[in-house]
Amino acid sequence: MDTKTLVVGQEVYVVSGWYLKKGKVVKVTSSGVEVQLALFEGPIRPEGPELIRFDTNGKACDSRDIYKGSMEWSGVPGTFEGGPWELADISAEERAAFERAAKRKVPSQ
Repeated sequence: MDTKTLVVGQEVYVVSGWYLKKGKVVKVTSSGVEVQLALFEGPIRPEGPELIRFDTNGKACDSRDIYKGSMEWSGVPGTFEGGPWELADISAEERAAFERAAKRKVPSQ
């Protein structure tokens, strides 16, 4: 996905293997974007929101200064099974299915 078309506040999806998460663009720069993952996508950490930096091609890049997750490859966030996160270009039907599944999730205590 080309990040040059994204704007602050826009909802996006990130993918790593079979994992799909929802987020929102919080910063746009000439070198890419920063995305904040939706709160229901993981634990709320005292350090702040879950942020990931993506390059202009939509690939996760060094985010060690803003990412609080545990799976990283030299500062690049992702999942063990699927590798680094990428911005996903998914259809309206796929987004609707994801939204339905997210509503069924039970918040962790």
